[in-house]
Amino acid sequence: MNDLDNGKTLTILINTKYSRITVHKSTLIALGLPAFIQLGYNSSKKRLMLFGAKNPSQNTIRVVLKQNSFCYIHSRSFVMGLMSVSKALKEDETYLLKGEMDKQLTAAYFSLENAERVIESTDRGN
Repeated sequence: MNDLDNGKTLTILINTKYSRITVHKSTLIALGLPAFIQLGYNSSKKRLMLFGAKNPSQNTIRVVLKQNSFCYIHSRSFVMGLMSVSKALKEDETYLLKGEMDKQLTAAYFSLENAERVIESTDRGN
């Protein structure tokens, strides 16, 4: 895995119970703090991809920062698609994925096969 120049690893959380992807600040910075994100996945390589975009286009999602450090992406159909591609993701669980940056494509890649199951704290808040 490639780390950013400032030493922070690209990370996201996938919560299959709430069909939510949490994109962490280090990942948003690596993508150039985009105004929009486009989701994709490569089923043969079992990788989730995030593309940064400055302008809206088909299938982009506006980045709305929460507490100035992360953003949520809600998509039941996308998370269900990820679960069908990767047997590592189970229902009603949360997973941490660490990724790599492709600066030419302005894209971050996350292996679904290396997803680490995590337990979220109930007092963490929204």
